[in-house]
Amino acid sequence: MLIEVQSYKKSINESNFSDKQIAMIWDFYVTKAIAESAAQCRRPSDYGLREIPWKDMLDSAGVTSENLKVLPANSINKTLQNYDLEIVEGKGDTKHNKAIEIDVPKIVCLTPFSIADEEKPKPRVGDAESVLTHIRNSFAHGNTYFFDNGNLLLEDKDQRGGITARMILHQNTLLDWIAIVDSNNIFYSITIEEHSSNS
Repeated sequence: MLIEVQSYKKSINESNFSDKQIAMIWDFYVTKAIAESAAQCRRPSDYGLREIPWKDMLDSAGVTSENLKVLPANSINKTLQNYDLEIVEGKGDTKHNKAIEIDVPKIVCLTPFSIADEEKPKPRVGDAESVLTHIRNSFAHGNTYFFDNGNLLLEDKDQRGGITARMILHQNTLLDWIAIVDSNNIFYSITIEEHSSNS
């Protein structure tokens, strides 16, 4: 389905999630996110993990390798175009909203990196932590778009307004990822009923 996403920008409180689900999502992805930018951040070890189960998360979200790009770069503008995640086109007086495909889960984002001498850029964090950081920022800054087909678009920007991430995920993926990371129910308990109530 091709749509112009701008009119779907909503906060999580305007979504179909229950109050309990909203509290859980906000706690996991924002307040206590696995992200350096979260003052109360958790580590994988807090969940009894050695590392974030990124492959399992991608599999559950239906994000294929063809629809995933985590780049150690300063800009992702061309990559957003290549992945049909550019929501505005043209410049100046010709600038206008662009309809994009919102049915296919995909992730495009920058990741922090270091570079020395003639070496290639080296990511400073893993792909999972990078994506979770961008999700945190999307929610914290209100750059969330909830669609009628059950998907959402999450967007992150730098201080100058440049896009650092756009991703389309099914809304239930937010709950699925909590269940995968906290599979031992250390902090959260997600039941089948909670998943199906948002489908």
